[in-house]
Amino acid sequence: MKLQQSGIKRIILPAENAKEASIVENLEIIPVSSLQEVIEFLEGNLKVPKVENLRPKITENMLDTSVDFSDVKGQESVKRALEIAAAGRTQCAPYSGRPVHGKTMLAKRLPTILPEMTFDEALEVTKIHSIAGMLSSDKPMLFTRPFRSPHHTISGVSLVGGGRIPKPRRN
Repeated sequence: MKLQQSGIKRIILPAENAKEASIVENLEIIPVSSLQEVIEFLEGNLKVPKVENLRPKITENMLDTSVDFSDVKGQESVKRALEIAAAGRTQCAPYSGRPVHGKTMLAKRLPTILPEMTFDEALEVTKIHSIAGMLSSDKPMLFTRPFRSPHHTISGVSLVGGGRIPKPRRN
């Protein structure tokens, strides 16, 4: 981590980001809610609660197990095609067919057969979700590969978030 390499041992940041920052080892985190609290802390008039380092605990519940590829019954040729796509480490697979034939159900389960993310990959995905405001406050780090299910009529502009400043859409 760049903070550790630069010798920084303490950081003041918004309280909402304290859990995210708690995955960095050997870093004292000072969560504040306002600039006034920063001033009070620097003057020594504010005691802040100690933020526990969550790095040792982040691997306990790494993966989202609410869906699993093993839930799929039948559809052998489609499952085989998805297994081949996963072996190539891709989440991009075109789906077509009539409604209610299980395309979305299969697509949602594709990430569960992809290789587990490395710590660096998980950190990168977490950064993107954090910047986009999509990171859940109860999970300081994401270990499940992200899944997006755009509608088949989506435009290129809509796919990247639309507007002047593109950002990922929320599911």
